[in-house]
Amino acid sequence: MQGSGVAADARPAFTHSAFFYDSDTAYGSTLAAFIRDGLAHDEAVAVAANAHCTGLLRDALAADAAEVRFLPAEEWYVRPVRTIAGWSQLLRAAASSGRSSMRLIGHTTPAHGARGWVRFESALNSSLAGLRGHLLCPYDRSNLPAATVRTAELTHPRLYDDGWLESAGYEPPERLLTELPEPPYPVTGEPVIAVPVHDSVAGLRAQVRARAAAEGWLPADRVENLLLALSEVATNGIRHGGEHRELRVWLTDDAVVCEVTDDGRVPPGPLAGYLPPRPGRIGGMGLWLVQQLCDAMAIRSVDGLTRARFALRRSPA
Repeated sequence: MQGSGVAADARPAFTHSAFFYDSDTAYGSTLAAFIRDGLAHDEAVAVAANAHCTGLLRDALAADAAEVRFLPAEEWYVRPVRTIAGWSQLLRAAASSGRSSMRLIGHTTPAHGARGWVRFESALNSSLAGLRGHLLCPYDRSNLPAATVRTAELTHPRLYDDGWLESAGYEPPERLLTELPEPPYPVTGEPVIAVPVHDSVAGLRAQVRARAAAEGWLPADRVENLLLALSEVATNGIRHGGEHRELRVWLTDDAVVCEVTDDGRVPPGPLAGYLPPRPGRIGGMGLWLVQQLCDAMAIRSVDGLTRARFALRRSPA
């Protein structure tokens, strides 16, 4: 990735690319060139990487490393939607500070092969659309499973492999997220609460709050997160769902799991919960907020019934 090649690749809107490499040397030299080209164009730069990769980049960049913001991967990659929110905030902050654009380097994680993180890589293309920046995701072919590397072609519109090319296997997020639905948080046995959802969430909140406090479901602050998530999901069902709605709550060994079902004719789209609210826009935060508050959320519509299931772990992830 020579400086001239990177400069020629500059685009006016958000770009999401995968970079394939096979050695630490290729990793350091290629990404150093990508970063230096951005710095030369007065672009902000941030890298989310583990300690090993951060060390490689610092060595390759030498004094230029002081111009880069390094983010520890173990703190950055906790939940897919929280990572999306983080990238969005960085890109908006760079624009607000007067930068023309921003270059981001985001690594795959040990859990990247999990469906949730594949969905994350796909959703990024819509979630960050319209923001000015380039997110480049390195894939180490010498260590990652071949199946994980192949997902890069599905989730990244552009690839870098000794040169830039369009990904022939790329699938738009709306299609891929439909083909790979998020698995619901697993539950067994009968729910501890199973009640209809009427036209107000006040009664649901009161019932769940009382049970959670009396039975010690979660720490107090986590109970408030649970109630806020419940309000948003139930309100979404009341506004957009059908006439038959129900709340069910399970207690598992490690989490409190809630599910709101409804028979609405128009289920949420595949990107529901992945799209950040637009600045200055009132409303539209419901499912996005639930994704930020909870440790898991999955929405599925089968045979005319939509199930929105979300969970908070007793010990937060």
